[in-house]
Amino acid sequence: MNNIYEEGLKLLKNKESFVLASIIKSTGSTPRSEGTKMIVRKDRSIIGTVGGGIMESRCMDISVDAIKDKKTFVYEFHLDSKDAHKSEMVCGGNGELLINYIDAEDENNIKVFEKAVDVVENNKKGWIVTIIFNQEDKKQVVFVDDKGNITGEFGGDDTIKFKLQNGIGTLGIHSDVIDTERYIVEKVHSSGKAFVFGAGHVSKEVATILNLIEFDTIVIDDREDFANKDRFPDSKVVVLDKMDEIPDMGIDDDSYILIITRGHLYDYNVLEWALKTNAYYIGMIGSKTKIKMTYDKIRQAGFTDEDIKRVHAPIGIDLAAKTPAEIAVSIAGELINERAEKEKNLK
Repeated sequence: MNNIYEEGLKLLKNKESFVLASIIKSTGSTPRSEGTKMIVRKDRSIIGTVGGGIMESRCMDISVDAIKDKKTFVYEFHLDSKDAHKSEMVCGGNGELLINYIDAEDENNIKVFEKAVDVVENNKKGWIVTIIFNQEDKKQVVFVDDKGNITGEFGGDDTIKFKLQNGIGTLGIHSDVIDTERYIVEKVHSSGKAFVFGAGHVSKEVATILNLIEFDTIVIDDREDFANKDRFPDSKVVVLDKMDEIPDMGIDDDSYILIITRGHLYDYNVLEWALKTNAYYIGMIGSKTKIKMTYDKIRQAGFTDEDIKRVHAPIGIDLAAKTPAEIAVSIAGELINERAEKEKNLK
């Protein structure tokens, strides 16, 4: 799937301004978590979602007005029990939406979005910083990479600039206020990158479902007849010379590794490689007998029981799944749970 920044970049290159709406604070029961983003166009059409219901409808209304007025601001939302019922939630919640007007006439915005697209596509780290100057009724948007380099014009406080260049990596969504300047720092990342090792029938169904639920999928195999864009049109496809020689793939703590190799032929090789990474999630398909054999071999290679505890095997939630599509639903269910738990811990 295309990430929200890639979609925004397309609009900018087509000279279309829009609002990038982001949940920057949430308490109680809200439809989506902090960091969730949605593009709103002047015709009220959207890309992405901030959770649907009355809150999203209101967000669309004020975003269309913001495009007309060329304004950026923070909107406080309050969902009482009646609003929550309309949004199909159990109870109400409160929070803040950043209504960020992105002007297509400002070349700086293209540079910032190009950097964001590069970060998501290549497993890098970066942050978009929005500065709202309340007294002067203006704003700036800059991009900060993991080396502290700033893309875009920064006209804010020198103390904040120092923090952005030297300590931004410790921040998630964060908001600082100095005098009349508000700084909103948002980490640029995908909704999770799923590295699917194996391009067989199960993997094909897994990639389809994971793309639908906003994972970025990368399918890896050594068979071009299986690993190709015809079979995986919405995934990045990597064809290796050998499945037992896996290169550096930029794995980080937003990465989910799924081991679904053909006939379990390369399960051990991929698992040995995966355990040396800092991937957030590692899952492996297989019967209990096959998994035990793989674990025994992993222990012989020097890995510990603590290492093995990182592995979800057999992969997936407990379903009476038999077909490739049913197995894919089981796997997707587990990744949904794991991603939700990760997002909860980041709050």
